[in-house]
Amino acid sequence: MTHLEIVMKIALNEIWNFLKMVNSKEQGWSYSLCAGKVKIDSITTETMLSLKDDDAYDTELLPSIFTFREILWQPDVFTDASMSVPSLRILQAFCEEACVEMEETNKQSNEIYIPLIRGIGNCSGKAMKALEKEKADVKKILGDFRTCAFPIIKFFIYHPKNRIDYFQDAQNRLNYAVKIMLTQFYGRYTELEDPYWRVSFSKSKQKKEPESKPEEQ
Repeated sequence: MTHLEIVMKIALNEIWNFLKMVNSKEQGWSYSLCAGKVKIDSITTETMLSLKDDDAYDTELLPSIFTFREILWQPDVFTDASMSVPSLRILQAFCEEACVEMEETNKQSNEIYIPLIRGIGNCSGKAMKALEKEKADVKKILGDFRTCAFPIIKFFIYHPKNRIDYFQDAQNRLNYAVKIMLTQFYGRYTELEDPYWRVSFSKSKQKKEPESKPEEQ
């Protein structure tokens, strides 16, 4: 018996063209989403297709986790702990509530959305605790917070069911935030990870036995 295994790294938006080429009924395909510190493994082809064709996707999710949260995209405004902690607390609370609501519905795509939104909440909670300490380095803490959240935010910006106006607005704000972080806060571009898919194919094949030749008389 021989074993075939293939592993590929595919950019976030290129996955949809890849799915068109894959036989969705063929066993052995598995997908993982890597969005910063959030890793979601063992995603099936069926779940991937449900994500692409998710007509029930809540387009207001992107504004709720990013566009309306100025602390994420205005680094030059949020420069002290007293202003930042309340905004972080509100964002964390929203993420927790959104996850609870999603857990109550039976949707395949929520298997992906829930860990990602929970990841943003975790980034917020970690930053909030760090800011509450004495002599907290606000600039570094908030920089780490955005570096942690942005790969997840990018997933929702480039969601295939996103509204085009929401996409353009969020993309502009993200680009602005990155520019400020790099030019005014001495961030490193290499720290700003892009989310990507890890695709694997694994299949075992039965090795054919050589045909036996008839004995010569």
